[in-house]
Amino acid sequence: MSKINRRDFLKSSALIGGATLFNYKKLSIASQLIEQKKPNFLFIICDQMVIDAISIYRNYFPDLAYTCHWTNTPNIDNLIENSVSFIESHSSNPVCSPSRSSLFTGRMTVETGVIHNNIGIDVNVPNLGQWLEDKTIYERVYCGKWHAGGQWNVPDVDGPRIVPGFDTLPNGPGDFGQFMDYGVAGASEAYLRNHSNRNPFLLVASFMDPHDICFWGPPINEGRNRGTDFFNLGNKLPVLPPNQNYSFKEIWHDAIPKSELDGMKWRNYLYDYGRMVERIDNYVGRLLKAVHDRGDDTIVIFTSDHGDGQGRHRRVEKWHPYQDSIKVPLVIYGPKFGIKKNVVDTEHLVQGTDILSTICDYVGIKPPPNARGNSLRPLLEGKKVSNWKDNVYIELQMTGRIIRTKQYKFVMAYKKSKETDRKTLESVFITNEGKASEFIPGEDRKFQKVPVKMLFDIKNDPWETVNLAENSKYKNIIEEHEYILHNEWENKLIPGHHFTRDYK
Repeated sequence: MSKINRRDFLKSSALIGGATLFNYKKLSIASQLIEQKKPNFLFIICDQMVIDAISIYRNYFPDLAYTCHWTNTPNIDNLIENSVSFIESHSSNPVCSPSRSSLFTGRMTVETGVIHNNIGIDVNVPNLGQWLEDKTIYERVYCGKWHAGGQWNVPDVDGPRIVPGFDTLPNGPGDFGQFMDYGVAGASEAYLRNHSNRNPFLLVASFMDPHDICFWGPPINEGRNRGTDFFNLGNKLPVLPPNQNYSFKEIWHDAIPKSELDGMKWRNYLYDYGRMVERIDNYVGRLLKAVHDRGDDTIVIFTSDHGDGQGRHRRVEKWHPYQDSIKVPLVIYGPKFGIKKNVVDTEHLVQGTDILSTICDYVGIKPPPNARGNSLRPLLEGKKVSNWKDNVYIELQMTGRIIRTKQYKFVMAYKKSKETDRKTLESVFITNEGKASEFIPGEDRKFQKVPVKMLFDIKNDPWETVNLAENSKYKNIIEEHEYILHNEWENKLIPGHHFTRDYK
């Protein structure tokens, strides 16, 4: 287990200290045009899609209770057959705004300042669009859900630039996937088919679905009142997950009681979710065909911001420490740029923070200072990597923390301060003296902690039915994961703050 290099930490911290991040000398446009042609990028993001929702993954998720056995996703399947995809792919924070802030900055959410929905990225943390704008001649275009820059969800195309570093394309009406995603697909496809500029591009197509499952209850379609096989679907209705009944202690108690949702209502919920996934698959197919018709001069990245409860542990939506919330698809296509085909990586732990570093690697520039992700390029090109990271760090519920290693997942949480005691949005931690505080790197042991801890053996208990933290035999395993949490992660984090400037 590697220790923190204090000298490197101080050097990286100094980069943030005095000046803005955007005053580096730009690359010469002329010199870039002489270089080998850079790849275009199509970055497809869906919302609230579990990794096991993709039908081609049935061999990797053989239990019939996994969503892939109840969906048909031919277009995403085809993408995976011609790409490198990762089974051990994780969200940095299983809720919309925090996760997206991490996807676009390569930083952890305590660093972006986006620790819950509807607040913006720290002014000193550049997003991918801003970084490419400052360093390259790439065109940067955004279409669809952003939700990482303030209290709005979907950017408009009128007025000043709303998403920093990006121009925006129109999308469908409203912010329901059922309506807006058709527009996102149409505008993104039109851009792909009509872009003829000499400059390369980064196009983000950000879909809302299957997030519409959040509105499954009244008053949208009264799904929770559908306690019978109303449409006579019979065996087309998914089976129930095997972990709805469990008895271990949890940090967050928000399981839905049986009195509210019974077996048939859960099965209807899961059926509807599958149809939303299939709707996204259709739109992805349109974009993939446009890429192919261009001559495959584009690297395609497909992922989701977080997963969905899927009735497992009697949960819906996200913000849970379980696999269904934090595991997300990650698929990368680009045979013209050395990316292998039909490789499903089941070994390496990867995360949304790795995407920014990967794009920068293929562009030929360094990622922003303190980016926490690794470039996936050697894994994508089939090169042997002997020193890949052996853990990922995940934040949730503002003060919750997860360390995932190859076999285990450790979950803990700091106690939250009272809202009336907070002087800033980030003062959600409470010190041992009882004062509200922002997170302080290297001082995490001075914060009060929730006494309950959780430890799961993911290899042998994939449905997370036994909390091993209640067993004293696993004391050393817990201490090892606590060491990783404190020494390999929290000592080096640089807390961010609320976004306070106007967009220009």
